[in-house]
Amino acid sequence: MKKILLGVTASIAAYRAQELARMLVKAGYSVHTILTENSLHLVAPLTFETLTGNPVHTASFPGVSGWAGGMGGMEHIRLKEGASLLLVAPATADIIGKFACGIADDLLSTTFLSVLCPVVMAPAMNPNMYGHPALKANMERLRSWGVTFVDPAEGAAVCGDEGYGKLAGLDDIFRAVQDAVR
Repeated sequence: MKKILLGVTASIAAYRAQELARMLVKAGYSVHTILTENSLHLVAPLTFETLTGNPVHTASFPGVSGWAGGMGGMEHIRLKEGASLLLVAPATADIIGKFACGIADDLLSTTFLSVLCPVVMAPAMNPNMYGHPALKANMERLRSWGVTFVDPAEGAAVCGDEGYGKLAGLDDIFRAVQDAVR
């Protein structure tokens, strides 16, 4: 069974990652979810645990003592073991920037720097943010390192702005996963 690390960031589209997790599990993948701190304002860990059958990871230091596996706060190292893919869906401008600059200040960004498997990102954000030159430069840098992006869809954002920035269709993201782990 191939292990997928599913990173979920604080986009309003985070709720769609729940259905994506269900699709991946149904297809036979072992899904291990990493929720950023801010994503916890939008989705609940229990939902992902129920859908995947695996514990949800939210912190680099999951406890004051007795850390999992005796790894002393190295949750990102434990998570990367045996991973076939790191999928970040939705991927905010924040996490794309962190990845592109090597900033490792949370569990998802430290995991990104430690994995040796393919990485697929599905951006979701305001169309103006998606079109910003800083974001485009960060994405180009990540592409040069082998990161695959599933382009966002066009439409009206929650705020009312129109353009590209909506999370891609789940079927498109699923196909990118299948292509990456062949």
